[in-house]
Amino acid sequence: MRERDLKALEFDKVIHLVMERCASEPGRAATAELRPSLDTAEVQRRLTTTAEMVELRSHAGSIPINEFTDQRPYLLAAARAGAILGGEALVKVRDFIVGSRHVSGFLRSRVERFPHVAAFVRNLLAPKELADAMLGALADDSTLLDDASPELKRFRSRLRDERADLEARLLRSLNAPGMESFVSDFIVTIRNRRFVLPMKLNYSERFEGIVQDRSVSGETLFVEPMWAVELNNRLMMLEREAEAEETRILARLTAMVGGYAPELQLTFDAMVALDALNARALFAERFRCVEPQLVDEGIDFIGARHPLLMTSGRDVIPIDVKIGAGQRGIVISGPNTGGKTVALKTVGLLSLMAQAGMLIPALAGSKATVFRSVFADIGDEQSIESNLSSFSGHIANLSDIIRSLVEPALVILDEPGAGTDPAEGAALAIGLMNHLGMRRCMLAIATHSTAVKLHAYSQAGFEAAAVDFDAEHLAPLYRLKPHTIGQSYGLAVARRLGLPEEIIRAAEQSMGTGTIELTDSLKRLDSERAKLNVQLEKLRERELNLAQIEQDVLQRAEKAHARAEADRKRLRAEVAELIEELRRDGAALMDELKTRTKSRTDLKGFITKAAAKLESLAPAPDVASESEAPLKVGDTVQVGDIHGELIVLEAGRAVISRGGLRIEVAPERLRRSSASVAENRPVPKSATVTFSVESGEGNELNLIGMRTTDALRKLEEFLDTAFLTNRAEVRIVHGIGSGALRKAVAEYLGTSPYCASFRAAEPHHGGAGATIVQMNL
Repeated sequence: MRERDLKALEFDKVIHLVMERCASEPGRAATAELRPSLDTAEVQRRLTTTAEMVELRSHAGSIPINEFTDQRPYLLAAARAGAILGGEALVKVRDFIVGSRHVSGFLRSRVERFPHVAAFVRNLLAPKELADAMLGALADDSTLLDDASPELKRFRSRLRDERADLEARLLRSLNAPGMESFVSDFIVTIRNRRFVLPMKLNYSERFEGIVQDRSVSGETLFVEPMWAVELNNRLMMLEREAEAEETRILARLTAMVGGYAPELQLTFDAMVALDALNARALFAERFRCVEPQLVDEGIDFIGARHPLLMTSGRDVIPIDVKIGAGQRGIVISGPNTGGKTVALKTVGLLSLMAQAGMLIPALAGSKATVFRSVFADIGDEQSIESNLSSFSGHIANLSDIIRSLVEPALVILDEPGAGTDPAEGAALAIGLMNHLGMRRCMLAIATHSTAVKLHAYSQAGFEAAAVDFDAEHLAPLYRLKPHTIGQSYGLAVARRLGLPEEIIRAAEQSMGTGTIELTDSLKRLDSERAKLNVQLEKLRERELNLAQIEQDVLQRAEKAHARAEADRKRLRAEVAELIEELRRDGAALMDELKTRTKSRTDLKGFITKAAAKLESLAPAPDVASESEAPLKVGDTVQVGDIHGELIVLEAGRAVISRGGLRIEVAPERLRRSSASVAENRPVPKSATVTFSVESGEGNELNLIGMRTTDALRKLEEFLDTAFLTNRAEVRIVHGIGSGALRKAVAEYLGTSPYCASFRAAEPHHGGAGATIVQMNL
């Protein structure tokens, strides 16, 4: 793509906005080189990577990328044999290594769901041993730490001690009695790396020494006393040894950096890529950008905003621009300052941004196409140096566009054919539309020409749109209206700005009849369109309301179906439970009838009660069931044939109280007590009950020799009979054995609503081999 087109569409300014959000100079340099890709797979990879970074930031927060320098010169130098990097260079390498390890530690635990970002993180390979070695050797001021090596620590310790000793001796010499007339200043200083005394010219009368330097005025000599020469020499030797050790340490650190140069180069490239990627994510957050969907043909920018307008601090009115698949382009018309050129630039700029891997300032659902070439003819192409007029400059650019065009292409033309005879200019613009429309080329054109507007409106394949304008107040509204032609409002604006009325009337009279009729037709068309838009908005609102109503009805139907299904399941369970209960009760009653403990009057009462229970499972169809109301604490409820007061109602848990007994059940098993309702209902005369008769056991049940499952079933039946026959105490014989059956009986009794308490039998009644149960009557 030509740089002039990128600049005409202000891509360079957007890149600059991204560069401002980079943390490092290498990141800014990489961003400055960012260009739109022509490969669809690469564009998709870039967009996905940027979108992943935006989502990662939304969960993890700011990425800890700080300023770092270009590492390539240091890595290149360190890779050479025998190279020694200075302390300043090594500190920059150290800071980069530590920073990259910090970024790696932050991201590695957070990028599992973001494979494209994770690919960069996997290349953060700066080794810990190198970071530890450099942190242990280098100070922030680029000097070596004393602990960089034992030898360096020893040399520096001796240097400090001997320097302090020599300086103290020299100070005592300066302050010795009688030195006042020979001393220029009572301080010890250094010249030529040797400790000296500032003396007057007559110092030799006091002691012998070597003059190492002289002041600018010549009045002060910096003298090294003869007795201090050997001490200074020894200090210099120690300094040389310390410097040699420092050089050895720097060489060792440089060699380590050189040895890890490949890993550090990969780390540097990954850090630069992450910095640039993070800057694109910051840009996307600031301008509320989204990832567009890539399509083979057409564009659909929903709620698009020009990012440079957003930086001005003004409210930016979004526009919708759609060029469907198979269409050849869009022609935008309307008055000056209405936003035609901004709309054109928005189309071109957002396409370039998407191909560069940047999310676009638009709404979700926007679509973009990957173009092989993007061209723009916007602005004044006049060139004095090339001896070109404005029209000639545009023609030269158009000729270059035709020669350079690679399909599929996006061509953006602002006022094509301007600068010459209007009729010829319009013909030229129509010719361009027809020629480029025959190729895989998408056109975006802004025009004032009536002929061009009508051509776009009448030709299949071109979308005609207009920038919205308040005709009453002559103010632009900066919206884009599809499927219409915009008026220029030139005479209206001229009248508003104070041009004499006689000139305006003369201009109106000079307009052809066809032009006036077209203007009037456009006004009527805008009026009708406004009315249709109002009606359409009402229809859309009604459609949304109907859709909501339909959704609500469907949800209520689903809930009703779910409740009905739950009721059916509950009813089946209750019927099965009731049948089992009646079977047990009937069997017990038959046994008692055989033993004449009960009479036929008791049998009749049992049948009446059984019929009432069966009837209670089917509520009267003409009376609203009270059980439809939600249960609450304090209600009288029942589980099967057990009635009680609801004392706890929680999610997944309910507790009812019956006398001194507390029974915990699932809430869905509860229903409002229907005892009073059942009593008031007539008993069907045709009700019949069948029984399965089994032998009873009196007040004692013997379980010895039974399997645990069979024993517990037998125990359940026995307790049912005992409860119905009002037996206050019963005896369960289970034996001692391994203790498994006794334990199972105890666990069952602990949860049974029939059992008020239980204990081991007295020794003469079976002891540990039997259990006495107090019934809960």
